[in-house]
Amino acid sequence: MAKNFLQIVLFGDSMTWSPGVPVGARYVDFIEEKLLNFYGNEWIIDVAACGDGGNTAEEGFARIQRDCISYQPHIVVIHFGANDCIRAPDRENFKSYYRKILKEIKNNATKYMILETIPTLDEQWHSQRNNPKALFYGGLENYLEFFSHSFIRETAENENLPLHDRFKIYHKIIQDDPSLREKLIQKDGVHLTEQGNKFFAETLVSIIQDIVPQINQFPGNPEIWLEQAELNPVYIDCLQKIENASLKEYLTETPNLKRLMIQKTRSFSKRAMAFADDEETKNRAIVVESLASGLMAAERIFNNPDNIELKEKSRNWAISHLAKISENPSTIGLMKLLK
Repeated sequence: MAKNFLQIVLFGDSMTWSPGVPVGARYVDFIEEKLLNFYGNEWIIDVAACGDGGNTAEEGFARIQRDCISYQPHIVVIHFGANDCIRAPDRENFKSYYRKILKEIKNNATKYMILETIPTLDEQWHSQRNNPKALFYGGLENYLEFFSHSFIRETAENENLPLHDRFKIYHKIIQDDPSLREKLIQKDGVHLTEQGNKFFAETLVSIIQDIVPQINQFPGNPEIWLEQAELNPVYIDCLQKIENASLKEYLTETPNLKRLMIQKTRSFSKRAMAFADDEETKNRAIVVESLASGLMAAERIFNNPDNIELKEKSRNWAISHLAKISENPSTIGLMKLLK
């Protein structure tokens, strides 16, 4: 029996995929968990982390078809601006490509978009704290507010789009309780801790819940979604690398691209699971979704070899997903590589 399906894409930079924390404790994981707790077992919900580390709006626009439009998302959460204030040629470049991203999504995917600001570029911890542009504006956060946040807020108002203003939320709560700074933000001065991901997932989910009742389902053909998942070249390569025990080497070479492609296989297989009307298709989708989940954990583990806690929690997350297909030869091989 078909279930309701909700596809959310977080499209942006590294803030969408939560570096430095385990799989299972990422921003997208907490968003997905909270939505599932609210909507229940009649729903399959996928929140896809489609960010690429260091991306500016221009770089995001260059991959928008592959990493956003192709998902046919119901809701897109857009996060650009932090890297732009450091790396974009100028503010007009950022504004131009930000507008292009919104227009492309609206015309080819969905009108339901949520704009986000970044909680902080901490002026004591962040590597750009002494950037001359930041110093000219009286500090890195002042510069961020001028360069990108002011435009994002203005765009949300002019386009009548929801705004998840994490910068204002963050500064309000640390004003009330300064100790939250070290609890929510990693020492790189920008990325969120596990607790930070959980906190901001709650403030975002409240916005998402207002949108969901307006969304119409458009299932498409589950066989086509599953075929796209199974024929993803990175997914195919990963299964082959499991067989010859070279998966670690493969996933640590150009990891951002491979993470994005594994994400796509997982998301597409979940959509097939939601709308499959026969057991064979559904079971095939379960196999692909489970293996893609394990591969997602493997990518994080292999690219963070010195983080013991991250490795252990990510491995446990992988086990919980692979348990559904524990006798599958690829599962057995993958679990050996994750030990």
